Amino acid sequence: MKSFIKFIVFSNLFVAICVVAFTHSTYIVHNLPSKNLAIVLTMVFCFTFFTYNIQRFIKFKKKLSNSNIIGNRLKWIAAQKNNLTILSVIAGIIGLGCTYYIHLKSFIILIPMGILSFFYVIPIIPFYKKSPTLREIPYLKIFVIAFVWSLIIVLLPLIDSNSGSTFNWNEILLALLQNFCFVIAITLPFDIRDIDYDNSSKLKTIPRYLGVTKTIILAEFLLIGAIVFLYNSNVAAKHFYGLLIGYIITMIVIAFSKKERSELFFAGLIEGLILVLYGCVLISEYCFSL
Repeated sequence: MKSFIKFIVFSNLFVAICVVAFTHSTYIVHNLPSKNLAIVLTMVFCFTFFTYNIQRFIKFKKKLSNSNIIGNRLKWIAAQKNNLTILSVIAGIIGLGCTYYIHLKSFIILIPMGILSFFYVIPIIPFYKKSPTLREIPYLKIFVIAFVWSLIIVLLPLIDSNSGSTFNWNEILLALLQNFCFVIAITLPFDIRDIDYDNSSKLKTIPRYLGVTKTIILAEFLLIGAIVFLYNSNVAAKHFYGLLIGYIITMIVIAFSKKERSELFFAGLIEGLILVLYGCVLISEYCFSL
C-alpha cells in the first residue's frame, strides 16, 4: 500500500487528479454545460501530468545524478525516470489529441499557460547562462503557479463551454480571485518545506522573508480572503456552504505545516485538500439543498 501511495503521489498522478477535480468543481459551482466535459478533464489531466514531470526532470537534472544529496521523492523519481518519461510522453500526446475537440477560443488560455509552464524551469532568454527562469525570479514562482492554475480551473471550462457571452464577468473575476487566493494558500506550505533548499540556492521566497510562522498566518489570511470573495459571488447557497466547509478544513490543516513534515504530508495531505474541497462541492450538489 505504501509503495502504491508513493507511486500515485511521487509520479504527479495525484496532483493531476487534484487539478481535474478542481476544474470539475468549476463546472458544478457555475452550472456550465457539460457536453465537452470529458475531453476538457482528460486534457487537463494529461497536460498537468506531462508538465509537472517534465519540469521536475529539468529542475533536478543535476541532483538526480547523485542519490546521496536528494530526498526520498527524488530518489524514487531517479529509480523510475524511464517509466515516468514514457508515461509523460503518452500523456502529452493524448493531451494534444484532445485539443482537436475543444473550442478554438480555449487556446487563448492554453497558449499563455504553456508559455508560463515552459519558462518556469527554462531560462527566459535561451542560451544565456545568467538568464533566470520564472521560478528563480524573487518571490514570483508562487504567483505564477496560482495564476496558471486559475486559468485552468476557471477560465478554461468557461471559454470551452462557450458561455463567455452570457456569463457575468464580475463573477468570473471573483472566481479567479477566490481560486488564486486558495492556490497560493496551499502552495505556501511547499515553500516552507523547501526553505532549506531555497536557502542553499539563495532563492528568495516568502517563507525565507517572513519566516515559517508568519507565512502560515499569511496563508490563513489568504483563505479568509477566498471566503470573502466567495461570499460576494453569486453562487448557490448549497455551494457556498460546501466551499466554506472546505476552506475551514484547509485552514486547520495548514496551521500544522512545518518544514520537518514528511514529503507525503505536503504532496499528499496539502494537495489532497483540493479533493476535500471537491468532495464538499459534490456533497453540496448531490446530497443537500441548503
